[in-house]
Amino acid sequence: METSSLTLLALSLVLGLTLGAGLGLLGGMGMGRSRERVRTATLEGQLALVTAERDTLRQGAADTAALDGLVGPLRESLDQLRRSAEQANLQRTAAESALRTHMEQVQSRYDSLESATRQIAGALAKGQTRGQWGEMQLEQLLDHAGLIEGTHYRRQDTKLHSGNQLRPDVVIRMPGGGEILIDAKFPFDAYWTAAGADDPVQRDQALRKHAADLLSRAKELSAKGYSESPSSPDFVVMFLPLESLLSAALDVDGLLLEQAFDRRVIPATPTTMLALLRTVGFAYERKLMADNAEEIRQVGAEMLNRLAVLVEHLEGLRRGLAQAVTGYNDFVGSFERNALTQARRMRALGVASQRSLEPPAEVDLTPRAVAGSR
Repeated sequence: METSSLTLLALSLVLGLTLGAGLGLLGGMGMGRSRERVRTATLEGQLALVTAERDTLRQGAADTAALDGLVGPLRESLDQLRRSAEQANLQRTAAESALRTHMEQVQSRYDSLESATRQIAGALAKGQTRGQWGEMQLEQLLDHAGLIEGTHYRRQDTKLHSGNQLRPDVVIRMPGGGEILIDAKFPFDAYWTAAGADDPVQRDQALRKHAADLLSRAKELSAKGYSESPSSPDFVVMFLPLESLLSAALDVDGLLLEQAFDRRVIPATPTTMLALLRTVGFAYERKLMADNAEEIRQVGAEMLNRLAVLVEHLEGLRRGLAQAVTGYNDFVGSFERNALTQARRMRALGVASQRSLEPPAEVDLTPRAVAGSR
């Protein structure tokens, strides 16, 4: 459009100059030659100027065409960039929506976890519930160790000793005799208070209270006389279902274990309890192998005795066969001497017979003796 406008402007300029020149000529016919020369020179200058403007306009048109050639790919690149930006904007919107949904799900799960944690904490605040939870954790460890209830251990087994009624949570039967008594009740209130305390001083006080509660629980178990049971190996196990229950107490009272050991009480966390239970399971496996080996030895000895009896019967059968062969051969010899001799004499005297009498063959086979039967 700029090229057309420039062209129209140039044409208008050329027409104007031409008309001006013609009017100048008509009006100056009566003037002198010098004046005509001046006007002629002026017209020539104006014509040169128009020619230059025309060339400039032509060069501008060529530059415009070249510029269009350069602008075209740039315009396509800009369009492609615009489309990419729109696509990225759509993807960003979808990602923000998915992230918002995920954050809402995380928040919902966090709320559920927080609610469940409060419920667990409230439940563990009751001694009976704590005991049930400890028993459940202990039962899982028993399963991991491969021990079977009724065969390797008993639960809630009431025992009487020195007039005291003992009721440990789990009684493990040891291979070869003896029992391990386990109590699964544990203190938790002070530990939970320490876990939720923001003040270091309050946390330290709560942990010291927790260590004192563990020692008090060990004293209670010691007073019950579990370790004095004739079948017990001189100690009772105090099961703590969380590793931190013991480690947190030891951080503030390094003599806790020694004081518990002096009272014949062994605090056990899931790690140490699993090691103890797997040791018992390994002992059962070894005992089973030993029992199987003894049973195999007994079965083998019985089988050898039965084979000896069979050999004796087989030897008796061999002797019977040998006696039968001897009796058969003796019978054949007696038959030849007594019966056939008389038959031949009768035939020689003229007694006719349609069938001939031939002695049976002797048996010259000897029954084979069983190797090692003698």
